[in-house]
Amino acid sequence: MQRYLVLFSLAALFIVQGATVFECKGLGEWCDGTVFNRCCGDLRCQLSGFGQGICKTCIEDGHACAHDSHCCSGNCRWLRCRPDDDD
Repeated sequence: MQRYLVLFSLAALFIVQGATVFECKGLGEWCDGTVFNRCCGDLRCQLSGFGQGICKTCIEDGHACAHDSHCCSGNCRWLRCRPDDDD
C-alpha cells in the first residue's frame, strides 16, 4: 500500500511539473518556435538562430516567418519577413 502512495505522489508531481513545461511565454521571453516553448496569444517567436528566439508582437524583416500576418511589414515571402516595398 505504501508503494502505491509513493507512486501516486511521484505521478502527481510529474503531472504538475510537466504542466509548467507547456505554459506559453510572454512578451520578451525566450521561445524556440515549438509547441513546447510557444508564445502566448498573438505574440510571435522571432528566431535569431536554431531554437533561439524572443516573443514579440510581430517578426522584424529578415527573420523566419510562416504567414504574412506574423511579420511587422505584413509581407512574408520565401519564409522570411520582407519590407513592404520588396516584391
